[in-house]
Amino acid sequence: MLCVAQLEKIDGGRTVLAIDSLQLADGEVLAVTGPGGSGKTLLIHLLGGLVPPSRGKVLLDGEDVHRSPSARSKIGIVFEEDLLYDRLSVRANVLMTCRLHAAPPRQAMEAIGLLGLDDQANTQVGKLPASRRRRVAIARALSIRPKLLLLDQPSLRTDFDTRELLSQLLRQRAAEGGITVIAEEDVSWAGKLCTQVVELAGGRVVARANASNAVGEQHVPYRIPGRRGDHIVFLDPADVLYITTQEGQTILRTDTDEAYTQMTLQELERRLAGRGFFRAHRAYLVNLQRVRSVVQYTRNSFTLQLDDPAGTMVPLSKQSERELQDLLGY
Repeated sequence: MLCVAQLEKIDGGRTVLAIDSLQLADGEVLAVTGPGGSGKTLLIHLLGGLVPPSRGKVLLDGEDVHRSPSARSKIGIVFEEDLLYDRLSVRANVLMTCRLHAAPPRQAMEAIGLLGLDDQANTQVGKLPASRRRRVAIARALSIRPKLLLLDQPSLRTDFDTRELLSQLLRQRAAEGGITVIAEEDVSWAGKLCTQVVELAGGRVVARANASNAVGEQHVPYRIPGRRGDHIVFLDPADVLYITTQEGQTILRTDTDEAYTQMTLQELERRLAGRGFFRAHRAYLVNLQRVRSVVQYTRNSFTLQLDDPAGTMVPLSKQSERELQDLLGY
């Protein structure tokens, strides 16, 4: 368990971070969000025992991380910058972390394998593309099998495959009882994994939320993480009219406005299975509870009219119309 109590950091006579309380049980994932300069990185450093607090405590399984070397040995950190040794190989970089933490060398190769870097284990890190370098940084942190994993902007400089792989690894960690804290400006990615969300501004907590834990692939999240302007939102699927994609972005449309999410249409279709959402068109996922009528223009041309005040029309493909007939029996 991770417990934070009355944590405060004062710099130059000014309080730059203040968190009254925070508690994470084994298997929980916390997303810390907020704009640049809000205190996310400082919190990661305080939780990791890298920066001493001016007041308060951080306890990991009852041990103070700022006083106990044993507690700090259970913490793995991925920094915003990769901080790798470019002239050394992937294997050498990860082995160095194992040696510093007195971890068995075999754990280095296990972590390298987990990140899909087996075939590049002997490659100099400086010759790798940015997304692969990020994987090496993550492998270093995982190589010590940490009880607490701290990730500062882990999705930076990553491709889709790396983010998906990291998501799988974090779900596995949670299932095994590991605790994870993810600092991200955009919680849309981390929101798929977390059990709690804390939003910081000016070093203070300005919002808290308990997000549905998406650790289990079969679990259907009660809230969909997204962003409206500068605000993080969690939408109840029942409030969503439809979900669509435009220019590579996934948009959640409600009666009054819209929000953006990093989840793909395919991910949302899978996660919202059983909640009344239907793939009406390759670019549209529609809430069937909000459908007023099926409009047929020609023999092969169909549209769904929704029950919002604007009477929104959503395209319905011919194949989807047949599936809808079978589903609803009309």
